[in-house]
Amino acid sequence: MEGQPVSSGRGARFWVLVIAVLVGLVFIAVNSQKVTVDFIIAEGEAPLVVALLISGLLGFVIGLALPRFRGRG
Repeated sequence: MEGQPVSSGRGARFWVLVIAVLVGLVFIAVNSQKVTVDFIIAEGEAPLVVALLISGLLGFVIGLALPRFRGRG
């Protein structure tokens, strides 16, 4: 077909994904030590990477929900 570029090899999206996975694996390997997490009424121990991922996901969820609650007032 005319006008269609011929793709040869992997695209940029693939390489960005590969690099992101590799950076994630290095991040997990470096942050595997145990840390103490203090809650309001209790405390516990968890690997640092787990604590960081949970806090990041919690922040993401709050960031998604906050504009919805602000719009109601």
